[in-house]
Amino acid sequence: MTTVYDVPANDLIDEIAKKLQDDNNINTPEKNIYSKTGISRENPPIEKNWWYKRCASILRKIYINDTIGTERLSALYGGKQDRGSKAYKTRSGSGTITRRALQQLEKAGYVTKVKGKGRMLTAKGRSFLDNISKDVLKNVKDYFPGLEKY
Repeated sequence: MTTVYDVPANDLIDEIAKKLQDDNNINTPEKNIYSKTGISRENPPIEKNWWYKRCASILRKIYINDTIGTERLSALYGGKQDRGSKAYKTRSGSGTITRRALQQLEKAGYVTKVKGKGRMLTAKGRSFLDNISKDVLKNVKDYFPGLEKY
């Protein structure tokens, strides 16, 4: 059985983002259209489908980490803040973007809350990612000759 671990992350995230655009429960909130993704960024995202890519990336992170909280997820999307002549300092990403993405993924039925631990994938979410990774592997086999055994 093909899983998320068997395919390249970029290809998988792009394919998940395409599938999430068809879902009515997931759309870019109006408040986040022009917002930066963290204090370490100077400008908001340029891509039109950045919200779907972020949701896809969050789904992949939850799959890999099993259970993860919003604070740790926003820390994963952070970066270093330029403080002028002072040394750089690590800052976490936008908590509202992470929280709203998780709320939409919950509404779609891919993620569920676990009290005291954070969020984890539902059976629907796990099968959704496994099916997409299977499709991605079919497309990627042409580029990687060593994958015929899968």
